[in-house]
Amino acid sequence: MNIESNHLVQSIKAMIFDVDGVLTDNRISFNKVDGSTRIRSYYDGQGISLLRAIGIHVCFITNEKGEAVNGLSEFIDKLNALPSSKGESNPNGWPLIDLYVGMGGFGKIEAAEEFLKDLNISFNEVGFMGDDLVDAALLEKVAFRASPISGEDSIKRMCHFISSRPGGYGAIRDLANFILEIRGIDPLSLPYS
Repeated sequence: MNIESNHLVQSIKAMIFDVDGVLTDNRISFNKVDGSTRIRSYYDGQGISLLRAIGIHVCFITNEKGEAVNGLSEFIDKLNALPSSKGESNPNGWPLIDLYVGMGGFGKIEAAEEFLKDLNISFNEVGFMGDDLVDAALLEKVAFRASPISGEDSIKRMCHFISSRPGGYGAIRDLANFILEIRGIDPLSLPYS
């Protein structure tokens, strides 16, 4: 990382994440009758909490829709229901996580624009972690670009940060740890749920 990249990390107010290949390991089981099976890491859930604890808004954008996002919706609802999350009983709590489904390619840009408009944030204050060609258009729009180590080489070449862990196995946590390190924040000083 160079000085410019470190400055970008300091100015980030929001992080957007792809789902398959970033939060999950990009594999899918076709043998499940009641929907697909995807795998994610608890490390990433904690990484998301760390980002929220320092005031970074988090958004997931996926091309998937319907039953394929039921598990993801439940996961985000669970995180948004944590006592530390912003709500009526905690108006100064962590920012709520946003989810956009059925948005691929340039649709990811549309979803990101809507997310940022609601927050009054510009693309110059946003990072995005993606792993494949469908993520390239949004990666080109944001200030800070990241990929899991398992991302496609063409995507990783665009990025300021590449995680040491693959998607679905802690890539988001690696990014959260990196942001905390650059900002000089000890993760042990933060609430974790």
